[in-house]
Amino acid sequence: MTHTQNAILSEYLVLDAQSGSKDALSQLVEMWTPRLTHRAYRLTGDHDGTREVLQESWIGIAKGLRSLRDPSHFGGWAYRIVQFKAADWIKQRTKDRSLTSRLHENPQNTPEPTPDNAHVIRTAIGHLDPRLREVVYLFYMDNCTIDQIAVVLRIPPGTAKTRLVRARSQLKPILERTLERSTS
Repeated sequence: MTHTQNAILSEYLVLDAQSGSKDALSQLVEMWTPRLTHRAYRLTGDHDGTREVLQESWIGIAKGLRSLRDPSHFGGWAYRIVQFKAADWIKQRTKDRSLTSRLHENPQNTPEPTPDNAHVIRTAIGHLDPRLREVVYLFYMDNCTIDQIAVVLRIPPGTAKTRLVRARSQLKPILERTLERSTS
């Protein structure tokens, strides 16, 4: 089937599903699941996460399908839903990992002394613009990829990468000065 034939079939199925056809919705699911799965995996980098994001996305698509005004926009609309669901999944996973790591590192939740270098780095990061700080934390503390950061922050990957580069260039002189003072 050519691209045009797929687009026409997709539009027809959307219109049919909007009028209540469960069979049309099933065909849409069958037709679009491979593409949406690929997108979800690219965003999450995790097979279980992909399945979860895909399931949540199809629930959102099914609930919101009647509100889609132009059936020719179904593909972009569906991809956007996957992107939002992936962002939610990444945020939740990041929160869960952060909580789990804090509990494992310090089970009694007693304050631990922080090494001097860690304190210096945290202080330097704290002086960054909040948008740069957020990218640094996601990249270094939460081990997110540039694509995942873009999804979480709802910015293009190029912007996420630029912010990370900017943050590094601002942190470098601060850290070098601090380290020079501590070795003098």
